[in-house]
Amino acid sequence: MNRFDFVFKGFMIPGTLLLFGWMGCNHDSKIAEPDPIVTSQSNQQSQVTIVDRLQRTVVFPTTPHRIVSLSPSTTELLFELGLGEFIVGVTEHCNYPEAALSITKMGKGTLEGISREAIINVRPDLIVCKWDSHQPLVETFERLGIPILGLGPENLSELFEEATLLGRITHHDERADALIQSMRQRLDRIQTALHAKVGRKRKRVFYEVWDIPLMTAGPDSFIGEMLSLAEVDNIFADTTTRYPRVSSEIVVERDPEVILAPTTHGEKVLFETLANRPGWENINAIRNKAVHLIDGDQVSRCGPRLLNALEQIIDAVYPDVLDSGNQAAAAKKGGT
Repeated sequence: MNRFDFVFKGFMIPGTLLLFGWMGCNHDSKIAEPDPIVTSQSNQQSQVTIVDRLQRTVVFPTTPHRIVSLSPSTTELLFELGLGEFIVGVTEHCNYPEAALSITKMGKGTLEGISREAIINVRPDLIVCKWDSHQPLVETFERLGIPILGLGPENLSELFEEATLLGRITHHDERADALIQSMRQRLDRIQTALHAKVGRKRKRVFYEVWDIPLMTAGPDSFIGEMLSLAEVDNIFADTTTRYPRVSSEIVVERDPEVILAPTTHGEKVLFETLANRPGWENINAIRNKAVHLIDGDQVSRCGPRLLNALEQIIDAVYPDVLDSGNQAAAAKKGGT
């Protein structure tokens, strides 16, 4: 019997913050961390047993062929694993790859916006939801006897573990292994390029997750991990919360050399908006116009395209490190 231990983390922002509502993430540090996920496979080739993030044991006697994905990152991962043809339901925010746009929508992705009736109508034999923000759905579909898993990675290692997990359930193990190997090799190339710049001074960076309230990325978030991998000094690396609220004044005090943000906070992020905040005209990054936008879909989802976001971060902060042409080509290609 093979045994895999998986740990997934997530965060959730109030329903009014739509960007992270559909990400299904959680910044509330009070949520208890479930025990690791465990999978096993019996001698009967088709049967797989899963213990998910909510410590629920789910048995798959046969391979799922009708999958509902309730987060964009999971949808992207399923497509990367070659399972696109088996996805029968997604959220309204599942916009990548293009084929996802034509799949039946289950709602907006927040707990309040998901239609249980729509899910039932597509007759799924597997539902993948966010373990931290979709828990009431688990109770509903458990009673109906429909297999549902609570998952959600919060760093690259956990993303790889989730790929392995879904590959095992669907018997797409080889595709999962190939994806993980490809991403590891790409990460190695990125890190080699970074390390080649010996003696390069690390820059102080502020990553703005959201504007009202002002939020940033702590070191235990996947965005925080991207900042660490990019070898920048996250000015809020001392926080113990994944996505903490911070004051405008402390950003000014810590004086970042570079400011990064996703392309939208519901509306497009503009340099002028940041520059006009009280006191921000004194920030190094504002004075030098070192404000860079990272593709919101790629950087805000812990999915197969996360390394695209890492390359965009590096290219913004250290433009002499990566080949921008290769970066653009990789971004078009996706996670691999």
